[in-house]
Amino acid sequence: MAERQKRVHWTQRLKQEMERLKQEVETLKRERDEFRDLYLRIRADFENYKRAMDQRWKQAVEFASERLVSELLPVLDNFERALAVSEEADARAIRDGVRMIFRQLQEILEREGLKAFDSRGEPFDPRKHEAVSMVESEAPAGTVVEEYERGYYFKERLLRPAKVVVSRGQGVEAKNEDEGGESS
Repeated sequence: MAERQKRVHWTQRLKQEMERLKQEVETLKRERDEFRDLYLRIRADFENYKRAMDQRWKQAVEFASERLVSELLPVLDNFERALAVSEEADARAIRDGVRMIFRQLQEILEREGLKAFDSRGEPFDPRKHEAVSMVESEAPAGTVVEEYERGYYFKERLLRPAKVVVSRGQGVEAKNEDEGGESS
């Protein structure tokens, strides 16, 4: 009998433990489902956020130059007026008008971060100069003696290298020929 009571007692304890474990499993399943739902909502929110940011970025890129173009419209208007000037206009007046338009355009571009640099008299620097030819001159060899096209920086970054003529120095060819003749 005592043995039977022990079995009944253990059976009841096991049933209670099984019931407790079933409840715990149900609780864990509910939590799992809640976390899965939360994960899916967060993932959907993030995807929506990414789409919205992509759209904003595309719009920002598309309209980035709108302000600059708007500032350039008066320059375009002035060029139109200059072209509409009669044939009898004084060449000096036309030149002065074009010079004013040039300054207006230059000021707008400088406000945007464009900065021209002068290369004449500087040592040739391949990082900011593009040599188009070399000439004999009184300037030391490797010095920029003429500038075909100005170079420009845009906000501290080289936008376009200057196209330049570089000095070979004076009498470089004759000196090289003399050295070549001695070595033969």
